[in-house]
Amino acid sequence: MDTNIKNPPPDLINKVEQELEEKRLAARQAMEGPEWTAKRESAEKEKKVSETRDQLEKRLKDIGQKKEVLELEWVKADDRRKIINDQLAPILAREKQIEETETTLELEEVKAIAPQDKQTAEKKRQQTQTERQETEKEKWSYQEKLWQIESAIETNTTKYRTLLDEEDAAKKQLNELHA
Repeated sequence: MDTNIKNPPPDLINKVEQELEEKRLAARQAMEGPEWTAKRESAEKEKKVSETRDQLEKRLKDIGQKKEVLELEWVKADDRRKIINDQLAPILAREKQIEETETTLELEEVKAIAPQDKQTAEKKRQQTQTERQETEKEKWSYQEKLWQIESAIETNTTKYRTLLDEEDAAKKQLNELHA
């Protein structure tokens, strides 16, 4: 039984501490009187409101900084996207021109009667197809870069909108404190 007295269970310690705190608060209120109790409680409430306001303002500042980073990342990504689109435009134009040439050569091949004319048209068409395939490979590398940029922009947009929701909630809480 000595061990129980030396090492009381934590629940018992918490209960004793809680009862002591309640008695101390009752003593404080009794000695302060209603006027001083009201002043102290008002000061404690003001302190809590001030701390909450400070936390919310800090959170809003942090959100603002995170939004700015995402905005700058978006600008960089958009600039890269524009550069790639500018680089891609002549490749797409060349691809379209090659496809038109290929279509024309296919028609010539069909219309050709002489075997030599058919063979010449077929060789030109095959050469054009090879050129088109090379152009498509070049186009695909640029399009892959564009897809990566678009994916990054989409991810950042989702993060940004989440920050907007958090910012809105913090502003509402701050307005409630001021009311």
